[in-house]
Amino acid sequence: MDLVFVRHGMTDWNEAGRLMGQSDVPLNERGRAQADAIAGALRSTPVTQIWSSPQRRAQETAQPLARVRGLPVQTEPALAEVWIGRWQGKTWVDLHDDRDVQRYLHDPTFCCDAVEAGAAVRERMVTFLEQLRADDAAMSVVVSHGDPIRIALAHYLSLGIAGYRRLEVALGSVSVLRFHAMREPRVVLLNWRPYKGEAQLRQASEPAGGGKHGQAG
Repeated sequence: MDLVFVRHGMTDWNEAGRLMGQSDVPLNERGRAQADAIAGALRSTPVTQIWSSPQRRAQETAQPLARVRGLPVQTEPALAEVWIGRWQGKTWVDLHDDRDVQRYLHDPTFCCDAVEAGAAVRERMVTFLEQLRADDAAMSVVVSHGDPIRIALAHYLSLGIAGYRRLEVALGSVSVLRFHAMREPRVVLLNWRPYKGEAQLRQASEPAGGGKHGQAG
C-alpha cells in the first residue's frame, strides 16, 4: 500500500514567517493554486481515502482533491501541526532572544514547555499511520504539516527524531511512502511540487516556509 503525504499550501503567515502551530490560518491565493495543482496531479491515482489535519489550511488543501475524486475529507487529530504554545504567531526574529528557541533549533530532541516534544508527535503520527497500514487500503492521502510529515518519514527511514530535519518537505508538496509485505518501507517520492509555478530544484536554496525548521506551517 502507498501513503501519500501532502503538506498544506501557502498561507499569508507562511509568507510572513509567522509560526502557526495549531492556529486556523486559511490558504492564500498561491496556496489555493497549490491545492488545485495537487488535485490535478492525483486525479488519476487510485486514492481510496483522504485524511486531513484539523487545521483549516490542511482542510482547504484536501478539498480540491476530495472533489475530483468524489471522496470525503476525514479529519484526524493525530495529523495536527506541532503545538507551540507561546511561540505561536511570532517570527524567528521575535524569538531571537528566547533561549528555548535557540536550543530547540540546534537540537531537534530538546524538550521544553513551549513546544510539543518530537517523540510525542512521532507517537501520534505513527500510531495513526499504522492503523491505516493495518487496514491495507491501496492508497491513502494524508494532508498534514511540515514537521509531522518529516518526523513520520524519518521514523520509517530509521533516522530517528534527531535526523528528521534532514528531510525537505515544502509547502504544497507530495511525498509517497510505500509499504510492502516482504521488505522495509520505502520512500518512493519526496518533496514533489506539482504546482506549475514551482521550480522543482529551487528548494535547495530557499527555506520551506518556516525558517530554520519549518514550524511556520
